[in-house]
Amino acid sequence: MIITKREVDLIKKAPQDEVFSLGVDFGQRTVSVVRKGKKAVLDNDLILDLEEKFKEKFCYFIEGKGVRKVYFFSELTNRFYKLVPTLDWPTISISSVPMHSLASPKKYTQNKIDLIKPYGYVLDTCMGLGYTAILASKIAQKVITFEKDDNVYVLAELNPLSKELFLAQNIEICRNDVFEGIKGLDSDCFDCIIHDPPTFKLAGELFSQDFYSSLKRVLKKGGKLYHYTPLYKIKQGFDFPSKVKKRLKIVGFKGINYSEKAFGFLCKR
Repeated sequence: MIITKREVDLIKKAPQDEVFSLGVDFGQRTVSVVRKGKKAVLDNDLILDLEEKFKEKFCYFIEGKGVRKVYFFSELTNRFYKLVPTLDWPTISISSVPMHSLASPKKYTQNKIDLIKPYGYVLDTCMGLGYTAILASKIAQKVITFEKDDNVYVLAELNPLSKELFLAQNIEICRNDVFEGIKGLDSDCFDCIIHDPPTFKLAGELFSQDFYSSLKRVLKKGGKLYHYTPLYKIKQGFDFPSKVKKRLKIVGFKGINYSEKAFGFLCKR
């Protein structure tokens, strides 16, 4: 069970010894709660110590052994990983870099899906918490998604809103690096590609001309590509989107147009 400071604050305001219902797991589940002094009992089983300090930018996993932050350090990657609450769907932060807009990951994901309108066979290059793959799978025949970071995969398993990622029959998860994995895919095998990579700092190779050539190779003629394009170093006057557009054009993509609403380019092979 996952809660945030918002739920804890609601519990603290509740009358003593009065049972009430509370939404947890980001609204995916409802539990019974009763506040007894400085503790609360959830579903007649889990004990929550209300004297613990809960922070707004953390998610907390409640289990029989107590409460722990959904936050950890990986010695393998030398990075910190955290599930971060927002106004709707949680996001991932890797070494303090959020993977979605903190304003509304739900709206951001829906906007890019509305833009590309995925159909047929879809490649989702970077799984993350799986929101893109989940929404695409509802209207496409099949979605293949890649995730190389085992730590991100763990966060997806813990996130209640990623549940469909592991249950949908038309989603296939490839747990390896898409930069290498795409080389083993057949040419002309996807109707749509959704390329929403981490920041340039974390995955610069996914913004390279070589990788764009690979995207073009596996995309069918006339197929659509959505490419999230961050405003990397925009405050220093660096026009990163123009660099991306130039590389896409060089490898042969056409009709390259930027969508401010979806924060990325839509183009065709």
